[in-house]
Amino acid sequence: MKPEEITSGADRPYWAGLQAGRALLPKCASCEKWHWPAVFRCPECGSWEHVWEEVALSGKVYSWTRTFHPFSGTEAFTPPFVSLVVELDSADGIRLIGTLEGGDGDIAIDDAVSGTIGTIPFSGDDYPALFWSKGAVG
Repeated sequence: MKPEEITSGADRPYWAGLQAGRALLPKCASCEKWHWPAVFRCPECGSWEHVWEEVALSGKVYSWTRTFHPFSGTEAFTPPFVSLVVELDSADGIRLIGTLEGGDGDIAIDDAVSGTIGTIPFSGDDYPALFWSKGAVG
């Protein structure tokens, strides 16, 4: 699936980056504040210029939930599965969402995790996605 088919918004470079195997996030070119979700104009300084920088997929669990029931379009996930909100170490606390590798593992708030980029089928198409594993990178 092409990034322009996923979104028409300011986050298109994020999806294009994931498809290329890179985690890219926007930073204001003027005041250097990270922004996620992506914005066209910096709410801090008003600049329209952003740079997309590659970030390491490591951080800590900010929140998580375990899903026990299947729902339409998510046939790729066998319940129960765990979805994580991860606060990145390298991007001033930006948070990204993904699923825990291995399905129904033991996870807690503040656990160190590292991420990989892959794809998941959703309603007949493959989408780029983040997968998190317990433990820090390295």
